[in-house]
Amino acid sequence: MSSSSATNDTDAHPGMGKTQEFQHQVAGHPGVLVVEGNEMIIKPLNTREQQFYEGANQSIDFKSFMPVYYGTLQHSAPGDEPTDVKDFICLENLVHGFEKPCVIDIKIGSRLYDIDAPAEKRERMEKKAQSSTSAKLGIVITGMKQFDQPAVDRNWCRDLTEDTIAGAIAQFFSTAAEQVSAEYRDYLVWQFITEVVELLDVMQHVECRMYSSSLLFVYDASKTKYERLFPSDDANNRKTRGFADRDSDNEHEDDSLLDMKAIDFAHSHWVPGQGRDELYIAGLQKLIEVLQSLIDE
Repeated sequence: MSSSSATNDTDAHPGMGKTQEFQHQVAGHPGVLVVEGNEMIIKPLNTREQQFYEGANQSIDFKSFMPVYYGTLQHSAPGDEPTDVKDFICLENLVHGFEKPCVIDIKIGSRLYDIDAPAEKRERMEKKAQSSTSAKLGIVITGMKQFDQPAVDRNWCRDLTEDTIAGAIAQFFSTAAEQVSAEYRDYLVWQFITEVVELLDVMQHVECRMYSSSLLFVYDASKTKYERLFPSDDANNRKTRGFADRDSDNEHEDDSLLDMKAIDFAHSHWVPGQGRDELYIAGLQKLIEVLQSLIDE
């Protein structure tokens, strides 16, 4: 394995050790690896995604909703010949520090194809959007995994409809109620609503286009950790703790119970002067509505 120098606008990565298959990937292309120590993942390099990460200083507010980007490196994956070296992008592992991580990937926006997609792919992606909840709602679940279960089958995700997607998201949060308490489940939903609302506000001023990009939601179903952070019934304490600190250099310290990040930028672009991404914003608005319905039940 050989490592390349970090690219522009990156943070120093936590070091390169042995790698293995990342067990918490719930969607996207295969090949994501986790580095020994669990603080960093590496995924096969996509040049457009690399460019999007490296241009993120165009919007510091939105950058805080992205995983930490450590640059790129060259690496021979486990099982490959040592001479079979590939390029990888290096990113923060969003489940690092979580004892019982539960993960859901929700794709945002009704358009699934890139600006330079050929006509055949555009037609195929439009049909795919029409056959899922993407076209009508601007959101679609592409993967989900509870800490003690395998990831849900992708056909299960594809079969979700306008009428069943809220129930699927409720199922994601059900583990929090089962493992900790119903109060914790409601706390998580409210925290994620707050976070999506904050992202929505940021996106009013960000000039980019993000096609087929997702939001990744992670929470910890550890009752031991919850009780350690919330030893009393102090509501004010509960409101101000448990979320990964956006201003921290290490967002996944031991006191994080949940996090949300925008991910998957292989079809994303910075477009100065072209205004906000209306399709992405519409998807966020619908997601807030669905999350709110879980509280109103």
